[in-house]
Amino acid sequence: MPRQRLGEFLVARGVLSQQELAAALRAQRGSNKKLGEVLVEQGYLEEDRLTPLLGEFFGLQTFPVDEVLLTPDVLAMVPRPVALKHNIVPVALKENDLLIACSEPVNSAILENLRRLTGKRVHLVLMGSSELAAVRRQAYSEDSGEAAPAVEGPDAPGGAADAIKLLDGLLLKAVAQRASDLHLEPGSDGLRVRLRIDGTLKTVDRIPAAMAPLLISRIKVLCNMNIADRRSPQDGGFVFRPDENGNSTNIRASTLPCAGGEKAVLRLLPSQERLLGIEDLGMEKDVQESFRSLLDLPHGLILVTGPTGSGKTSTLYAALKYLRSDSVNITTVEDPIELQMEGVNQTQVDYSSKKMTFSSALRAILRQDPDIIMVGEIRDGETAGLALQAALTGHLVLSTLHTNDAASAVERLVDMGCERYLVSSALRAVLAQRLVRVICPRCRQKYTPPPEEMLALGLSPGRGEEFYAGKGCAFCQGTGYRGRTGIFELLVLDQGLQKLVAGGADTAVIKEHVKGRMRTLREDGIIKLRRGVATASDIFKATMEW
Repeated sequence: MPRQRLGEFLVARGVLSQQELAAALRAQRGSNKKLGEVLVEQGYLEEDRLTPLLGEFFGLQTFPVDEVLLTPDVLAMVPRPVALKHNIVPVALKENDLLIACSEPVNSAILENLRRLTGKRVHLVLMGSSELAAVRRQAYSEDSGEAAPAVEGPDAPGGAADAIKLLDGLLLKAVAQRASDLHLEPGSDGLRVRLRIDGTLKTVDRIPAAMAPLLISRIKVLCNMNIADRRSPQDGGFVFRPDENGNSTNIRASTLPCAGGEKAVLRLLPSQERLLGIEDLGMEKDVQESFRSLLDLPHGLILVTGPTGSGKTSTLYAALKYLRSDSVNITTVEDPIELQMEGVNQTQVDYSSKKMTFSSALRAILRQDPDIIMVGEIRDGETAGLALQAALTGHLVLSTLHTNDAASAVERLVDMGCERYLVSSALRAVLAQRLVRVICPRCRQKYTPPPEEMLALGLSPGRGEEFYAGKGCAFCQGTGYRGRTGIFELLVLDQGLQKLVAGGADTAVIKEHVKGRMRTLREDGIIKLRRGVATASDIFKATMEW
């Protein structure tokens, strides 16, 4: 074991201050928790940042969760009682080398006993505590005396036990790999399993045809869908909890009849504890400050625009997180409610009843003494008109709209039948956004974008600027990317622009008016390109104009 203490090592590396270390040590006293656990719980370090530092401190190689091979032969190498007692899991066998994952080093005598028992060269590898916990439960849930990872909802009887374990395993893998969606797609040879990670789909498994109906039925039971109906699309949701102490994940599920059977897509949504703040969205500092000042207005309509999958809902929830307090009444109408928030009154649209559409629910909300109203999406002229009227009568209204850029939102509202004087009087700002992949920080290296990419972005090749791309490593699963961030353009309606809108200005006139005063999506993307956050090709794709 290193003689230097972990806390001193982290301070020396510059990732922790002396004051933060002292606070963490105070929080650790009497808790029986390791310092690393306390640092993560207190928010001083994220686990994916801490794990490689622990590897360096202990002299251990880190092991990516997507390379874990939990085969019966590998698991049999280490007796289960030993694995559970010492919190280790055999994760791979490479020729004569047995790799055993831990979250901190174990006694050398244990390793020596395992070498004698297996006849293999035994090597410790390091995994983050939460990743190891998920792998450990997946490996030893069956007949271990421990509770298996479970989802809330009724358990299916009899032969569906295998489907329960299979679904839990797939969800554990999806959570561990930071997937936003889990796709189960029918084919002649069973279900193809794909995960959407950082916006890109990746095939990770195939489920035998015999298990496909049981797996889909398991999902339907959890979501309170009709199991017998295989010819109609259905949707619902449930909560997945990897273990008693782990963060829960909200699952929104949808099934769709296809030629080869039923397809299911499960969207993984964060719990309230992992809700993003405005500072986490990727906005530049000046946009953050302007957006917060707009949210502090007593009334008016603020729109967030962009195509499906551009992060609009995350931005709205971040805004609600900023706004909620004991002194305001916030009420939402959503379809569906993707995340339940404490301190916010959330209403679910139900199109089977004409009394719970966006417009009817919004009318009812206006009689509930609201200060702030969030409308999940403006889909029709009636909802748009009600939102504008609410904004004019002393309420702050937040909503989303499907437009390609911020300037187009005005014309879209007018096309829906809204009067121009209403739009110019009530609309305060439009925030347009896209999501781009973040270059992996561990394998980032300098590169020169092709001249055609530079020219497409309006940049001059060969000016000596430094750009970056990810080479691909275990941390990013070979993709060169790790996570996504937003690019934004914020259109604020000043008095001059309000007069133009009321006078009949179209999108082209509005764009000309704000030129040079509003940073466009592409210009915001180029800032992230120059800072080494995103690649030229991703910025170009996200900001293509049609």
